[in-house]
Amino acid sequence: MVIGRLRSDDIYNQVSAYPLPEHRSTALANQAAMLYVCLYFSPSILHTQQAKMREIVDKYFPDNWVISIYMGITVNLVEAWEPYKAAKTALNYTLDSANTKEQATRYAASMESLRPQVQQLLKEGFLRQEIILDNIPKLLNCLRDCNVAIRWLMLHSAESAYDPNNKRLRQIKDQVLNDSKYNPKILFQLLLDTAQFEFTLKEMFKQMLSEKQIKWESYKKEGSERMTELAEVFSGVKPLTRVEKNENLQAWFREISKQIESLNYEDSTAAGRKTVQLIQALVEVQEFHQLESNLQVCQFLADTRKFLHQMIRTINIKEEVLITMQIVGDLSYAWQIIDRYLISDKYQILLWRVGVLCQKGTSY
Repeated sequence: MVIGRLRSDDIYNQVSAYPLPEHRSTALANQAAMLYVCLYFSPSILHTQQAKMREIVDKYFPDNWVISIYMGITVNLVEAWEPYKAAKTALNYTLDSANTKEQATRYAASMESLRPQVQQLLKEGFLRQEIILDNIPKLLNCLRDCNVAIRWLMLHSAESAYDPNNKRLRQIKDQVLNDSKYNPKILFQLLLDTAQFEFTLKEMFKQMLSEKQIKWESYKKEGSERMTELAEVFSGVKPLTRVEKNENLQAWFREISKQIESLNYEDSTAAGRKTVQLIQALVEVQEFHQLESNLQVCQFLADTRKFLHQMIRTINIKEEVLITMQIVGDLSYAWQIIDRYLISDKYQILLWRVGVLCQKGTSY
């Protein structure tokens, strides 16, 4: 039952944090590690059940063969599954020279494109609140791509994962290092940059989350007051240059003010939908009633639309983003292999390791 569930389901609901198909094996990595261990309690699957092993490899190991079981303990499936006929046969496609080359070159290309992206994002003053609010999906995609590339390259280039006395393992390792243009300094620098990017983004997002309701209510109040003032302008009571009394527009703007005031912060979905409709209504009233000729009225309408847009952006600040960042930023797989990127002094290694892992928010 356990193996059956691990084979078929996304038990830990990780796929939602990695929506892209090419990240699927990373999303299921923790589950794959549990399945690897559990299979030893049913050795007949490893020995003789080729269909099940092919299904397992196609789902969990189509592009990886070095896995982390727990806190940096790595296993090379080529060596671990050597005694098991069905498992060994199923893994052959993953270890095919063309597939190995495809994966290595893909992550080499990712490294080349991701480094300048992250460095640009880390420039002082670049990550501002409005940039983050307008680009949450793009920023999360960048984080995913960085972490997936770092994970694959660190695991598949790890010295500890390859037995130097095993000729086949040596060949696979050499191909990975050559095709990925492996450079430990560049990889480690990307790791540090990604950790800094994650930390900065997470701290800014936490602050925005804590201020979310206050800002939303403030924008709502400003928008509602603008509409009330505009209603007074068209009532003829409040003087404004060249604006004639218009009872229909007066009533309409008062109604819009009430509609804005009635928006409920707790029901974010309905509030977001209604806010979009109000923005569209303000655009239409400006066109149909030929209000463009009065710059002051146009300014009132533009300000109100701006506040409504800000309300939509603010309502989209959700805790799910922080949860996704926590899942994506896991670096527990590198607890041991990160040592090779650092100087030999054991105390310096400990400080670097704790520093990087803490900054990346690992659950250690």
